[in-house]
Amino acid sequence: MTCSVARELLGAYFDGELDASAELQLRLHVADCEGCAAELQRMQMRRELMRGGGLSYQAPAALEARIRKSLGPRRTPSSGWRPFLAIAAAVLFVSVVSVRLMQMRTQTSDTIAEQAVSSHVRALMTGHTTDIISTDRHTVKPWFNGRVDFSPPVVDLAGQGFPLLGGRLDYIAGRSVATLVYGRRKHLIDVFIWPSTHDGAGGTVSAQGYNVVRWTRGGMSLVAVSDLNKAELDQFVNQLRKE
Repeated sequence: MTCSVARELLGAYFDGELDASAELQLRLHVADCEGCAAELQRMQMRRELMRGGGLSYQAPAALEARIRKSLGPRRTPSSGWRPFLAIAAAVLFVSVVSVRLMQMRTQTSDTIAEQAVSSHVRALMTGHTTDIISTDRHTVKPWFNGRVDFSPPVVDLAGQGFPLLGGRLDYIAGRSVATLVYGRRKHLIDVFIWPSTHDGAGGTVSAQGYNVVRWTRGGMSLVAVSDLNKAELDQFVNQLRKE
């Protein structure tokens, strides 16, 4: 991430408006950039000065009392309505809980695909596609040591027309993930990797004009994202799964 991009994102970061992936990238940048770190500190100081500079007003308790009095006494529902209100409240509660459970059970492929595409696009927009630039898997794989809590499988498919270009850290599915970057002519392919408790066939979807293939294997969940056509991306994934 460049300083110019970081400065544009500092305001949103300071207000807690960045998604997890962008926040992670900005944190990493600020940790290594004294200028951006100083700007973030100045923003914090300005906020503290505004909070403590007598710029806010606390209404007195007497004013609250007068407003409540002007609204008149609170009316409570008659006892005859209470059973119906209780039933309605119970139905609403069950409905909300049911919807929430469905959402919790379905961190769907589409959700993961959208997160992966967003991270892929953000990397392209900022020009920060790799943290480690190397075509040697024996250089890329050790780079992740200590940066993620697992050892991602790293293979080079240059012989099949998909050379390894490097790797980076990213944030998908609520955790830090390893990202391998491959090339295909002028196209980039991101492969996001993190531990999984099960194996599965996965599937292919399209999101925002990008093709996404998701699968799990060998205790790892993998998501490949690219603007390559579906046939070539499937070819890449098939080669990757053979290794």
